[in-house]
Amino acid sequence: MTFCILLLLLIIIKSATLSKKGEFNADYISKDGTTPIKGIFVVLILFSHAKGYFASLLSAYDAPYVAVQMHLGQMIVAMFLFYSGYGIMEQIKKREFAYVKSIPSKRFLNLLLNYDISVVFFIILALIVGTPLTVQKVLLSFVAWEGIGNSSWFIFVTFCLYLITFLSFFFIKWTKNQKLYYINIIILTALSVGLMFLLKGAGKERWWYNTELLFALGFWFSYLKKPIEKLIMKSDLSYFSSICIFTIIYIIAYMHRGDSNFMYIVYGFVFALFVVLITMKVKFESQILNWFGNHVFSVYILQRIPMIALSHLGLATSNKYVFTIVSIALACVMAEAYDRAFAKLSAKIWKKKSA
Repeated sequence: MTFCILLLLLIIIKSATLSKKGEFNADYISKDGTTPIKGIFVVLILFSHAKGYFASLLSAYDAPYVAVQMHLGQMIVAMFLFYSGYGIMEQIKKREFAYVKSIPSKRFLNLLLNYDISVVFFIILALIVGTPLTVQKVLLSFVAWEGIGNSSWFIFVTFCLYLITFLSFFFIKWTKNQKLYYINIIILTALSVGLMFLLKGAGKERWWYNTELLFALGFWFSYLKKPIEKLIMKSDLSYFSSICIFTIIYIIAYMHRGDSNFMYIVYGFVFALFVVLITMKVKFESQILNWFGNHVFSVYILQRIPMIALSHLGLATSNKYVFTIVSIALACVMAEAYDRAFAKLSAKIWKKKSA
């Protein structure tokens, strides 16, 4: 696994370009600018999940990778939530209520359909490998409350956050004053906190709720972006001063992240903002990272199909390196095919609905 993380590091370094003196990366938070960042973290998720199938076979050579994984923890999903919140807020600022009213169909239902199709694949796989299933578990898996081998928690939280966004911003139907959007974001933040306590009260593992407030942070960053950029991107001195300050804050937050759920949330905020701060000055351009960044959902949701199948065949314990490489390669092929097929299906569905 250390070889894998070194290969990823090499790709990251090769793709990085430092802005000239007095200049900044104008695309740091654009779709093109964030795609390779998402690609980096998708690859890290692949590594993390693959390792889970042969964790007992790790050797001393895997120690550097294990150290990286232990350091990042749940932060490998942090930027997806942050960028999603930011992107949705940007769309609301551009399209106002027209975008908000499209969330239940274009966001929620589209994701639900996309996810449920993948669930069918996991049901078939479970039947093939002999994984026991109950009717209740299967039904709940279609709303991501339960998993049947797939990674479901992130999807369920996303469902909830889409609904929370719709509820929080529905009231802008009667006002066009964007200066008051902070009220909607406060409501969204409060509802997100409520979701966190509901999930905790329902007995869900802490990774279901200890990063979801990063979605709200993305909204706040979008709302406050201009004054933030004015302060940090004023000059190289102000930028590197911010880097130094954030480095100290990051170290302190990391050291105390295990003290409580609150401190872990604070650590998540600092982590996401630190990544954003780095991308203000460093631009990443890589076809490999862009591919992964453009196939986030399909790679995330389908990756466990080849992993489960190959593990069932004994490859995970017989050769962990071959298992990792083949699993990732198959996941990529499946993701590409799946996204192309679903794009055609989705276009037909929404075209008919619009008509």
